[in-house]
Amino acid sequence: MFGTVAKMKLKPGSFEKMQDVMKGFEERPVKGFLFNVVYRSQTDPNEVWLAVGFEDEASYRANADDPRTDEMSRQYQKLMAAPPEWHDGEIVTMARAEDRAST
Repeated sequence: MFGTVAKMKLKPGSFEKMQDVMKGFEERPVKGFLFNVVYRSQTDPNEVWLAVGFEDEASYRANADDPRTDEMSRQYQKLMAAPPEWHDGEIVTMARAEDRAST
């Protein structure tokens, strides 16, 4: 698996708009897409972390190069108070409660 974690500082009042942009991504079929998770800071409601996972690096890169992803990125940038901080990498482990329950 391969993915990214992004730290984003949103403009005040932009969290709900960011969620709407995310729904657009979630509704389109993306080859190799596995999951996305959004965390919202308890101390700063305008700070969020986004974690996204793909089956492999090739599908992650293909999505990153997709013009629709670029358009979504431009929509996010309008909502941000500062540029996002991206951290790409191999996902080496992921434990899910539902996986443990089925064993």
